[in-house]
Amino acid sequence: MTIQTPNGFRPGRSPRRDKACPRRSATPPSLTAEVTQLGKSDEPLKDREEISLSFLETSLQLFQQKYAPDLGPEQYAHHTGVDREGNPMSGALLWAKAEAQRISNALVTGTTNMVDAELKLVQKLHERVRDYVQWYHQDERCRKGVSVLEYGPGTVRAFQQKTLPLVTALRGETSRCTLVDRSKEFLGDIAQLSSALGLKIEIIRDDIFSGRRYFCDDEAAFAVMFGRTFGNLAAPINGSPPVEAVVETLKKISNSAKRCWVAISIGSDLRRDVAKSYYEAHPEFQLNVFYRMKAELPVDANFDPEAFEYESDVRGEDQFMQVIHTAVVKRNLDFCIGGKEIILSSGDRLHLKNSFSFSELFFKKCARRAGFVSIDVLSDNAGSDIHVLKRVD
Repeated sequence: MTIQTPNGFRPGRSPRRDKACPRRSATPPSLTAEVTQLGKSDEPLKDREEISLSFLETSLQLFQQKYAPDLGPEQYAHHTGVDREGNPMSGALLWAKAEAQRISNALVTGTTNMVDAELKLVQKLHERVRDYVQWYHQDERCRKGVSVLEYGPGTVRAFQQKTLPLVTALRGETSRCTLVDRSKEFLGDIAQLSSALGLKIEIIRDDIFSGRRYFCDDEAAFAVMFGRTFGNLAAPINGSPPVEAVVETLKKISNSAKRCWVAISIGSDLRRDVAKSYYEAHPEFQLNVFYRMKAELPVDANFDPEAFEYESDVRGEDQFMQVIHTAVVKRNLDFCIGGKEIILSSGDRLHLKNSFSFSELFFKKCARRAGFVSIDVLSDNAGSDIHVLKRVD
């Protein structure tokens, strides 16, 4: 198992690699040694400092530009921030609490929650994946195997239920599994699981939308992005369909391997009222980053995490819907963070992240423009879709 983090190079930018085979140059020995204990309390101080620096830069961007595209992944981090009553505001804990409540609500109301809906679709993906990659008759694929790349694997449970069966189904003599995420907590937990199971897994802490190449030209890869993570793509607030943003993001994913298939989970329910009620049910999760700033970053006593309230600003039309996750400033603030003075006025709106949903037709059109052909769409006809695409050379 190999673990990489962006130490020594900027997030979203690869270390220098041999052009003919992007993975032939090894990770520097010192880097590998530094991060083999990722996710444990005794992780290297240097790694912790660089992680905090990245979060500081993202926080400054949020306050100075009113939008920080890299903030979304930071919401899931575990931290020691607490509210005025002493309640823990850790993103990891609040996310687990929100997921548990959604599952409970679905049981009471008899409806299907998003997690269960996607899991059922992923089970269909497991059954069909060998047909998608034409396992039985091309390039001795049944012997060599097909590598699996996952962007944003999430929790151990999600990895076990969704990704691990794909790794098993496509395993061969030279295949492997690569996981890319910004969350050190999620990656650390999976790293421990992979060690216990003896899996051949490469774990990389990086921007999932970096556009990096992860496989050699002679490797076949099946890339997946579950949990509707694709919908968190960076885009400004706009009432028009985000065609260019979707196409460019798909192109970055296609660059992961010269020969690849892609399975992407998206939301296709474009009802604004449903989306608004879904996200506003858990405002504390959306705002937990401010409590993390107070706990971890160099801020003065004038910074108050309680001075923000959550609002979901929903826009769109018949092709797409954009949920703009927004922190609204409740009162005037004047504070210093990282040596920079920040002045916010009551009513200022901070764009935390996006959650996009797309119609099937719109997403297929974007996929074609990005150099893919659609080979299947798995849908529950209730707002959850998985698009299966193949890169065209």
